[in-house]
Amino acid sequence: MIYYSEETLTAGDTVHLEQGYSFKLIDASEDSGDILVQVYYKDEEIEIGDSFGDEDDPFEYMITIEERDGDEEEETDYVVIRIRPVDFDDKDDGIHVEVEIEQFLDPEQEDDDFLLLDTSKSVKVGESLSLEEGYTLDASDMEDDSVVLELSRNGKSLKKEELEIDDIFSYSKSVDDNVRTIFIARVSKFFESSASSTVILKDVTQRPDMEEDHTEEVSENESNKTEPLMSVPDDTNYIMENKSNNTTADAQNASLSDTDGQNSSKTSGVNTDHFMPILFLVIIAIGIVIFKLS
Repeated sequence: MIYYSEETLTAGDTVHLEQGYSFKLIDASEDSGDILVQVYYKDEEIEIGDSFGDEDDPFEYMITIEERDGDEEEETDYVVIRIRPVDFDDKDDGIHVEVEIEQFLDPEQEDDDFLLLDTSKSVKVGESLSLEEGYTLDASDMEDDSVVLELSRNGKSLKKEELEIDDIFSYSKSVDDNVRTIFIARVSKFFESSASSTVILKDVTQRPDMEEDHTEEVSENESNKTEPLMSVPDDTNYIMENKSNNTTADAQNASLSDTDGQNSSKTSGVNTDHFMPILFLVIIAIGIVIFKLS
């Protein structure tokens, strides 16, 4: 499993999934409990024979792959998308349907962008499970049939939820107008001893947090662009101050006054947009000083 969510939809709503998939809720019937959906791959409609589903028999989009087992070829069906309607609400603007959406890895796609994929983990109640990229998972308040899980990154809480056995904990983000599941895990079972309590997780998957990395990269690039520009006026002021302390200060002030009506003591307020003319004057002033000293 690479994606899970619970959504409330109306006819015409589109949900974007992982690996380029999406689906649209075409219609829903509260009387029959059915939903009608259309699946897309990279915005292209996929031809599906049966597009209906209900709570007991959810809609499933499957792909069939021919696999070789020795000398024989076998066809294997893989469920990619499963959509289960769980509740209907008839409102003034139409039928609102609460659906559970599960998506599984499409084996035909080359997708290795995972830090963890379909593995098992355990976390003791009162302790933290260390994940990748600074993420941690904490378990607390475990009872006979439930536990509270909290996902954090670098000490900042991102999601906290009470779950029962077989429930799915999922944390997703929107990146470039597409959903991206950062972490997902299913509560498998509880284990309790006289010393501790432990939550067993399965279907644990984690993807890199690409949006965070991109932001840090942009910030670093912007810093590199501005830093050289900020240091130039400081060097200019330093040269002018040193020159004003020797006996040639009058020559410098006179040269600058003749050129723009301002003396060198005002260079600290010069805008960086006019830096090149000022630097040129400084070079001329230094040349005059060297000439007079020689």
